[in-house]
Amino acid sequence: MQLYLLAIDYSVQYSWMFFMEALEFDSDWIRNSKISSSSWQSVKGRWAMPQHHTCTYMAMFPPELPNYFIQRFTSPGDVVLDPFSGRGTTPVQACALGRYGIGNDYNDLAYILTLGKLANPSLEDVLQRLSELCDSYRREEWLYFTGVPRKIRMIFHPETTRQLLYLQRELDWRNSPVDSFIGMILMGAMHGASKGFLSLSMPNTFSMGWNYVKKYIDKNGLKRPNRDVFPILEERCRKTLKYGKLAKNGRAILGDVRKISQNVENGSVDMVFTSPPYLKVIKYGLYNWIRLWWLIGSHESIDAKLDDEHRLENYLKFIEEVLRETMLVLNPNHGIACFVIGDVKQLRTAEVVWTDVASNFAGVDANGNFKKFRLLEIVEDKIPDSQKVTKLWKSEDDKSGKATPTDRILILCHEDANPRILKNHKEVAYERRIK
Repeated sequence: MQLYLLAIDYSVQYSWMFFMEALEFDSDWIRNSKISSSSWQSVKGRWAMPQHHTCTYMAMFPPELPNYFIQRFTSPGDVVLDPFSGRGTTPVQACALGRYGIGNDYNDLAYILTLGKLANPSLEDVLQRLSELCDSYRREEWLYFTGVPRKIRMIFHPETTRQLLYLQRELDWRNSPVDSFIGMILMGAMHGASKGFLSLSMPNTFSMGWNYVKKYIDKNGLKRPNRDVFPILEERCRKTLKYGKLAKNGRAILGDVRKISQNVENGSVDMVFTSPPYLKVIKYGLYNWIRLWWLIGSHESIDAKLDDEHRLENYLKFIEEVLRETMLVLNPNHGIACFVIGDVKQLRTAEVVWTDVASNFAGVDANGNFKKFRLLEIVEDKIPDSQKVTKLWKSEDDKSGKATPTDRILILCHEDANPRILKNHKEVAYERRIK
């Protein structure tokens, strides 16, 4: 997910009566689609393919949500795009349902998570590659290693660090599908609290600050566990692929969402399902500094290209650029775009996006014609805090990690499009799809 920090100027007061007057929904669509949030909110347990759960990621939505919309409004073989893919929930679920999932993100961590999942290798190929890597590892070659930051050395046992450095050199994760899958699995194993992780005991969702970690280690007398990377990776790979491959392969893109039409064919996308940035304090680089050390050497470059402190006006300009690209790549005849946008304090951001940007926007479509968007509906999605990954901090005084109270799904199409409703909401299934 590409992040812009949203700093709202509350000297500007929005009238919700104004919004209600400006929101002209498509009554035919609402009457026929009958979208019901209770369908995805009532699902319990891990019903989806294990590929979804290999690595935690901040501000992700559950697979139930894209599953509902993909099943209802696309057909097998259709193209589903998430331009802010995060850990790849939308494209992975699309591929599990026999669609062609595309995930784009500007964050290298999000990229490897999506790339590895959509690589979709067989368990046989993965285990063979792991065996080759294990057999080729020579401890004596890594006996005296240098260049590892002290903040990393305090987290991993020297033996574990040697293996991580070896895998850092050997895994060609950008070019090899099997290696990208193993690299993705490794990201999920980097740090956590159980024996299935490689670090000393710490949260697995995000990386605590290194000064905090050092103080916690000293206070509690923590020792770095000597964890053998190879059997941990093998066990995780077996669990991830125990139900087989996804029904269809997909594609991952490392790129700026504002240039996505350079990587995705114009008019080829049947559905955009995504969650643009909206939270105020998430720094995807800083909060993943351990994983990013192994991946690209440090976290600083990620926050430099993702984070910028924007007021509402600049945030909406960014969204306008996203809509410009969406207009180009979306199928002009039946494509729909679904934007999951969280409220920020008292601001119903999805409604602001429509009234201030999307309702006035006109851009070039795939046929070279200037078109506007049509508002189909804005669906309210109130998810309990306990189910949202953005609620991470336990302090009563620190509200920075609280989940947004409400998400709203802004659903758009080209002004003269005829979006398809292909399944009744009661027919939506929450089950694994096996190739």
